[in-house]
Amino acid sequence: MAIDAASVGRARVAARMASASALLAAACAASPPPPDLAGFLERRAACDHFRGEVPDPPDAQRLREVMQQIDATCTGTDAQLAALKQRYRDDPAVTKQLAQFEDHIER
Repeated sequence: MAIDAASVGRARVAARMASASALLAAACAASPPPPDLAGFLERRAACDHFRGEVPDPPDAQRLREVMQQIDATCTGTDAQLAALKQRYRDDPAVTKQLAQFEDHIER
């Protein structure tokens, strides 16, 4: 049975999303994470995954697919990260989590 690149990509995204969720759970062990924070971490994990998927050597079709995914998952995350940092500035565990992300990734 052949494994296609899309299946491998989906598996990587799922693994990164699980990792982001685990980090969030550790940071917010006393209570469930707020939906805005959990949603951001999952979306940003997918965004960061696709940012690392630019094909080398260049493949025009794959590059188009990756850029579409980057646009879909990354657009708006700079502003969302800034808002979350402001909202949770008094929560050291969440602040530490959010500090791991680059502030300006959108093109």
